[in-house]
Amino acid sequence: MNALESIDSKKSLAAVCLMMVISLGTLQIQPILGGAFIDQLDLPLNAIGAIFAAELIAMAVACGVCAMLMVNVDRRRFALVALLILASGNLASTQLHSQTSLLISRMICGASGGAVMAVVYATAALRTSKDATFAVINIGNLLWGMLLVTSMPMILKSYGVNGAFSLLAITSVLAVPGCLRVPKRYPETHRLATGSVQPFGLTSILLIMLFVLLFFGHSALWVYQERIGKSIGLEPQQIGGILGGSILAGALGAGLAGLIGRRLGLLFPQLLSFGTALLATLVMVYGNSPIAFVATACLIHMVWFFSLPYLLSMAAELDPSGRLAGLGNAAIFIGQGLGPFGAALVVGEGHFRAVGWLAASAYLIALVISCLVVARFRRGVKPSGPAIPSVSLKSPRRMVAADDPSHQ
Repeated sequence: MNALESIDSKKSLAAVCLMMVISLGTLQIQPILGGAFIDQLDLPLNAIGAIFAAELIAMAVACGVCAMLMVNVDRRRFALVALLILASGNLASTQLHSQTSLLISRMICGASGGAVMAVVYATAALRTSKDATFAVINIGNLLWGMLLVTSMPMILKSYGVNGAFSLLAITSVLAVPGCLRVPKRYPETHRLATGSVQPFGLTSILLIMLFVLLFFGHSALWVYQERIGKSIGLEPQQIGGILGGSILAGALGAGLAGLIGRRLGLLFPQLLSFGTALLATLVMVYGNSPIAFVATACLIHMVWFFSLPYLLSMAAELDPSGRLAGLGNAAIFIGQGLGPFGAALVVGEGHFRAVGWLAASAYLIALVISCLVVARFRRGVKPSGPAIPSVSLKSPRRMVAADDPSHQ
């Protein structure tokens, strides 16, 4: 049985899940790893934002560009080469510890990770139960993130920064056998079934801006949360546990969105999410107690993942061809890359409140834009059913998209 015939198997799902979590690179451990850059490598505080921004922007660009190539390339060989480059980049990071050389090596890792991610999305799109597939991938991302965040303080204490990058290199190599589960080519039957698509309108552009702003605000604060926790007297192990718990809070937020669906409409979830994130961000940087840090870290992650399914469902309904959702994914990584870069410009020698106001400003702008997006969405799309159904991994249902307004 070839890879295409077995695309719906559990082994294929496990392979794409492993490739996906490996492709994320340092994304989920940036606050802790950034602290180690300062303590162990003597890098300046603003170098953290620049290094991580370069990695995430390279990931976003590579993911977007490679996604456009998936129809014509040998995906299996493409993924194999990308994973080997990713492993090499992580190994190089164990030897290159200056700001410039580390920035370059992380850019290489970001670009190769983005290429792997493009293969993962293209492969997952071929599976019959797409909603269950992406649900499992997201669960895998969260569990991997929790494992990394909670274990990274111990790894850094015992083996240093080199230990962290060596671990990423080893896991990149372990993901290589999964390439055998990737179909080599885009199926000809799918190619013939693809019809013409319409250009994007203002609503789509505003929706892409929301993806950027949501992740800009979160990542601007995320990369300095370890330093914020340390500034109020928390130990590295405590901070790792708190940030790991905040990732589980994100899973709770996504689960709530799936359970609630459209019962609260589309506007209220956005107002709740962006408004809560704004207030929690300011409480984190102005609060000086561990309780405030724990509560806000978990709250920000929870509303972040609560908002995201609604944005993705609107993207899917506005453009059933999937182009807009793909651009939304690229916009996510652009936001995650620009966030640390913007934070690096204002943090100076430890001005975390300035970083908090930067993130809060992004949430405020997003809150206003979300009102415009939902209003235009309601006028342009007629809902045909719940856009965010509860996902059962035993009996998965495919999401039913509404009519595309561009075809009306």
